[in-house]
Amino acid sequence: MTPIPEARRQSIQLSRSKGKITLLPQVKVGDTVEANQIVAAVVPVNTTLQCPTSVSEAYFVDKLASVNLSERYAAAKALRYRGYATAKPVIESRMNDADEDIYVQLEAAAALAAYDDPNGWEFIENKLRSPVMTVPLETQLETVIVASEIPKSRSEQLLIEVLRDTQRDDELRAGAAWALGQFVSATSATALVDTFNSSPLEIKVEAARALLRIAEPQIPHLLDLLKNGDPAKRDGLSWVLARTGKFNPSDMITGADENLRRWMGYIVGYGKEKFVQGDVEAICKADPEVYFAASVLWQIVASWVSDLREY
Repeated sequence: MTPIPEARRQSIQLSRSKGKITLLPQVKVGDTVEANQIVAAVVPVNTTLQCPTSVSEAYFVDKLASVNLSERYAAAKALRYRGYATAKPVIESRMNDADEDIYVQLEAAAALAAYDDPNGWEFIENKLRSPVMTVPLETQLETVIVASEIPKSRSEQLLIEVLRDTQRDDELRAGAAWALGQFVSATSATALVDTFNSSPLEIKVEAARALLRIAEPQIPHLLDLLKNGDPAKRDGLSWVLARTGKFNPSDMITGADENLRRWMGYIVGYGKEKFVQGDVEAICKADPEVYFAASVLWQIVASWVSDLREY
């Protein structure tokens, strides 16, 4: 191998361990080798993949009748995206077959619901609105996942309904909070924020993580909730905004109440790298106490003891 620009040539021995290992050349004379490219290996290295022949809706319809569970499951899921016109009767039969695996039934229902078929929605909603004695928790959790994959306002509202129902299992409500992280809307953001002042910790944690995933396009809405909403919900909001940034924190200082000033210290303290340096420095003039509180957090976060744990 001759380096570019010219430098000392290198050689690679294809025979290793006294002939016990033979490397196969993956290049030929005259090739230009890119950074991290494999030039020799024990097995051939494929740099291009041969795609199989494209299949139609009929292919997946046929797979819905397979004796193989995984093929029926994959076919039902694929038909949500690949076809609906001729597949609808077969999908309905899979959904309504009481002997079919529940995962296949749910995917079949989702394939119908994705096209706003009322029967598909009814199947999904019945699973999530039934008591655990009727529909096992495991099935309801899987239904939450399926609903999160349908980008419709109806699935979003169904998940919000589960999240807000304090009579439901905490694990199911936490799952609904996680699922709402797939819906970038003010409706979902508000529902997640509403958990921060009263829900069990498990639900609040999932709600905060979900909110972080959908936060960036909704920063003005979140800032309004932080400034004008319930102060008891500011902890989760502050955690999200500290990790999102992309707003001028000094704008939030003017007219801030005492509780908001404390949380602004947290946001700027933990999220310093997410903000424009000039905007952070402006806080020093706008509110020196908030700036001092943030500077204390800067020092703590930057220290090697910040992430130190006991064993």
